[in-house]
Amino acid sequence: MITQDYYIIAAIVFATIIGLILLAYTPRLFAWFGAFKHGEKLINEKRNRLAILVPARDESKTIEPLLESLARQTYSDFEVFVIVKDPSDPTIKMAEKRGFVPVVVSDQNCKSDALDGAVQMILRHDRNEFDAYLILDADTMIKDDYLAEMNNAMASGRDVIVSKKIVKNYFLGSKSLTLQGACNGYIWTTFDHMGNQFKSRHHIALFTVGSGLLITKKIILHNGGWCYKATLTEDCELAGDMIANHWSSFYAEYAPIYMEEAPTQGMTEKRRNRWMSGLTSAQLLYRRKAFTLGNLKDIYFSYSIFLLYLYFGLLSAFALGNAVSAIVYFFVDKSVVAYPLFSSFGALLAIYFSFFLMSLMAFIVTLKDVKGHWAFRILTVFLVPFSYLLYFPIMVKVFLGKGPKKWETIARVEAPSEANK
Repeated sequence: MITQDYYIIAAIVFATIIGLILLAYTPRLFAWFGAFKHGEKLINEKRNRLAILVPARDESKTIEPLLESLARQTYSDFEVFVIVKDPSDPTIKMAEKRGFVPVVVSDQNCKSDALDGAVQMILRHDRNEFDAYLILDADTMIKDDYLAEMNNAMASGRDVIVSKKIVKNYFLGSKSLTLQGACNGYIWTTFDHMGNQFKSRHHIALFTVGSGLLITKKIILHNGGWCYKATLTEDCELAGDMIANHWSSFYAEYAPIYMEEAPTQGMTEKRRNRWMSGLTSAQLLYRRKAFTLGNLKDIYFSYSIFLLYLYFGLLSAFALGNAVSAIVYFFVDKSVVAYPLFSSFGALLAIYFSFFLMSLMAFIVTLKDVKGHWAFRILTVFLVPFSYLLYFPIMVKVFLGKGPKKWETIARVEAPSEANK
């Protein structure tokens, strides 16, 4: 009886704590529903001069579709700078063939080095030539009107423009589309259409990803180049600076960019390790600056992710602790095994359904983005929770300071040149 009372009280206390965390996270959950309201489609009468920055170290096998689509753009007021490390990189000839400018940054060790090297070169020649700088990763795909829509988005007058992101692998054939890649791709919808859509409408600092990211000349000149080099995620550092400096941001719903998911689980895990380590490091690095200079809305929506860490961390600890108790009681007193066992199972169900609801919402939101693959996509809705459970050991390593410290190359999908037509 004492044991039964103990577990009932413990369950009530724990449920109350979890409920309070969810209550604190409610504004972020509410933002999900902003995905069902389309943003205003802007038309820009001004033709801004754009510098397209393409970090392309050792990307010759995957960059062709992007270069082809850049050559086909309906918008003409831009120049493409393809950034490599090795002067003998085959990408140089591929860029020159289309009239693009190859930039060799031989001392680059990461993406930020490449970006800064190219920006510094541009600033040395004419610091006022370009109105904005647009970063496109070499493994992405864009539509022929992409730059026109990004220019239209600049009519918002915001300082940073964030493209909508869609999983590229769906359009590359069955060999490129894996369950783990599709599951991981739901994260883009969660950040963008289920987050940035609402935030853009309410003038809240957006979550930035370093591809399909446009930065106006104002920020580049303010920083004297690309200065975000302290962590593995330069885009997350920019997000911290946006909050501190009150730089405005806009979600370009009508300018989608197609993001590649890693072709294997091992590469997916490597990417997740790098990204989560960099994200957490950047948020901790900029927290004092953001909390001191930023406004409450920006701070909340940027750092509410720590509420999720706490939520899933407590559920995981509760599930594990009760599972251990069930094992102990199995050998000591089988009559009470059911209490910790059901408590553990309940916590695991809460974890699963939390991720399931997120993936279901993301599935509904992206119905019009991807044609076909219905059975495959429906299956991923149920598998996303299991895929996202693999983030848990990653976050344990990150909070213990064991995350990756250096930039590592991620394997690419070799796409046919016609893939983005």
